[in-house]
Amino acid sequence: MISNRTIRLGKGLRHVALALEEGRLRLSVIGTYIGPPDTECPLWTLSLRTPEGATLDVSADAAGLGDVQRDTGSAAFTWMLSLGGSEAAVRVQVDTDTPGTPSLSLSATLPDGWSVAEAVFPLVRLSRTDDMRLATPTGWGIEREVTPGMELELVYPSWQSTMQFLALCGAAGGVYIGTHDPAANHKAFRARADGDSLTLEVAHFPAIGGSEYTLGYAISLGAFEGGYVDAANLYRPFALTAPWAQAGPVSRRPLPQWLIDTELWLKPGETPWTDDDAECIAATRANVEWCRKAAAFFDVPISLHWYRWHQIPYDTLYPEYFPAKAGFADGVKEAQADGFHVMPYINGRLCDPESKTWKSGGQDWAARDEQGNPYTEVYASEVPLNVMCPSTDGWRGTVSGLVKRLVDEIGVDGVYVDQIAAAKAERCFAMGHPHAPGGGHFWVDAYRRLIAEAHANLPSNGILTTEENMECWIDQFDALLVVNTPTNEGRLIPLFPVIYAGHAVTFGFQYIPKTEAVESVSFRAKMARAFLWGAQLGWVDAEKVMAPDAALSAEFLRALCHARRDAHDFLLYGQFLAPVEVYGDNPPVNVEAPGSFGGTYNLEIQAVMATLWRAEDGRTAVAICNLDDAVHTVQVSALEGAGPITLEAREARVIAV
Repeated sequence: MISNRTIRLGKGLRHVALALEEGRLRLSVIGTYIGPPDTECPLWTLSLRTPEGATLDVSADAAGLGDVQRDTGSAAFTWMLSLGGSEAAVRVQVDTDTPGTPSLSLSATLPDGWSVAEAVFPLVRLSRTDDMRLATPTGWGIEREVTPGMELELVYPSWQSTMQFLALCGAAGGVYIGTHDPAANHKAFRARADGDSLTLEVAHFPAIGGSEYTLGYAISLGAFEGGYVDAANLYRPFALTAPWAQAGPVSRRPLPQWLIDTELWLKPGETPWTDDDAECIAATRANVEWCRKAAAFFDVPISLHWYRWHQIPYDTLYPEYFPAKAGFADGVKEAQADGFHVMPYINGRLCDPESKTWKSGGQDWAARDEQGNPYTEVYASEVPLNVMCPSTDGWRGTVSGLVKRLVDEIGVDGVYVDQIAAAKAERCFAMGHPHAPGGGHFWVDAYRRLIAEAHANLPSNGILTTEENMECWIDQFDALLVVNTPTNEGRLIPLFPVIYAGHAVTFGFQYIPKTEAVESVSFRAKMARAFLWGAQLGWVDAEKVMAPDAALSAEFLRALCHARRDAHDFLLYGQFLAPVEVYGDNPPVNVEAPGSFGGTYNLEIQAVMATLWRAEDGRTAVAICNLDDAVHTVQVSALEGAGPITLEAREARVIAV
C-alpha cells in the first residue's frame, strides 16, 4: 500500500495540500478552511461512454491509486482501473512552481472504443463558515452568501459564467479556483453547501471521441489573502494574454469614432403591432422626436438601440424579420440626419419551428441533444424557439445575411445580435454537423467564425454588438450590452471591470423593467454604477427618460454623461482598480425595488459611491457620484490628502489623485 503523506501546493501559511490517506487523495486548504473527512468527495469523477454507447461513471475512490511520483515543484498521481476487461489509467499532474497559484491537469488513457463524455475535476470539500462569500463572474459579478442548501451550476460560456473562475472569500482567507483555458472549452463551475461543508468543483464537457483524453488546459487552485478584487487579479494575467485579448486595449482597436464618443444609449419607443402603415409611420416619427428632445437635453453624443422594427412580433417567427415595418427606413435616415447612430436588433441564436427558414431546411442546422431533439427555449412570447448550431453553414449565412440586408436596404450604422454572449453553449450531437459530437470548444470557434462573417458585411464605420459580456468574443464585438446580472441573487460586484476594463466597451447596467420608474432610487443606482464601472450610460426608453415626472433623475443621468465625457482616459481606456470607501455624511439607501425579471429585491447602497481608476499613462483618478437629492460632504479613502469633498445633489465628478 502507498504510504500516507501530504503534498503541499503553494507557499506560505495559507496553501492548498493534497492529503494521501489509505490510498485516497483529498484536497485541503491549509490555514484557511480545512474540509472535514468525506468519502463522497473524490478528487475526480469521469462519465465514460462505452463502446456500446452506454454511460459508466467512475471516480478516484473506485479506482486504485497505483503510482505517485514526486519531483521538486511537481507531483504526478496515476489511478488504474479495469474497463471491459482492459486496463485504463487516469493521471493527475500537479505543478507547484507556476506563477500565481499551483496548477493541476488531468488525462486518461482508455481502451479502444471508450471515451470521456464528462470529467469533474477537481472536487474540493471545505468547511463552511457563516461569513463565507462566493464571488462568481455572473454578468458584472455577484458575491453570494454561502448558506446551507446553496447549489449553483454556472455554465461557461454564458452570462452565468462570463469568465473561468470562482473565488471564495471570508475572514479566514480566500480560495481561488480557475481554468486558464485559452480555447474557452465548454464547462461548468459548481458549488454546493450542505450543513457545515462546501464543495467546489469544475465539470468539463469535451467533444466525444478517442480513447486518449487530455483536459488540455491548466486548473489554477490556491489560497489567497483579501477579497474578490485580489481573486480577480489572479485571473487577470491569464485573461489579458488569452486569444480574445490579442486585439489589444480599446485605445488601440480600430473602433469607429462615433462609438467611442457615445455617452448615452437610448431605445426609441415601440412601434405598435399593426398592419396600418400610417399608424406605424406616425409612431416612428414620434419616437424620433423623443430622441431629438433627449439630444437637446443631454447634450452628449447619443446612439440608438432600435427594437421591434420588424414585421414579426418579438420572439416569434425568427429569423423572418423582413420586411421592415412601414416608416422604419425613413425613421433611421431621419435620426441619422439629426446626428444619431442607429443599431437595430436581431437574434443570432434562435429559430422558430413555425418559420419559413426552419421548414425549408433550417431544421438541419439546429443543435440537438443525444436523443436527436432540438434544444427548445421559451420566453415572454410563450413561443417555443429552437437553439441553432453556429457551426452550420446555413445558420452562419442566415445571420450574416441579415446583417448585410440591414446595412444595404436600411442603411443602419450597426447591428445588435442578441444572445451570442449571453445564452449558454449546448452540447450538440446532430448528425452531419462539421464538429465532433458533444462539447469541447467548437461552440466558441463556430461563433467566432459567424461573428467575423457578419462583421465583414458592415460598412467601415459600422459596429456589431451583442447581449452580455462573455470574455471569449470581446475582441470581435465592438461593444457589449451588459444587462442580465440578476437583482436578487447576491451583491453586485465589478468582477468584469476589474479584469477587462480598458479592453472592452460596455453599455447598460441591468434591465429596467416597465414597472421601474425613472424617477426612482433603483434607476439612479443602475446609472450610478454604470458610470462608476466604466460603461456607456442609459439603455433606457427615450420617452420614459424625458417624461416630466423623470426630471430629477434625467438631470442626474446628464451629470453622469458629462462627467464621463471628460474622463475617457480613465473610464473608457483605463484600468479599473477597485471600489473605494466613502465615509462621513454618506447615508445608506435601502429600498425595495422592482426586480429585473419580476418580483422585487432589497437594494442596499450608499448615497455617495466611488471607484479608483488608472489611465494608460499611469495617472490615477477617483470617479465619484451623489445620487441623492441632498448635498453631502464626504471623505474618500483614496483621496485622504484632499480633505472633505462636498457633492451637490445629483452631482458626478472624476477627480485626479
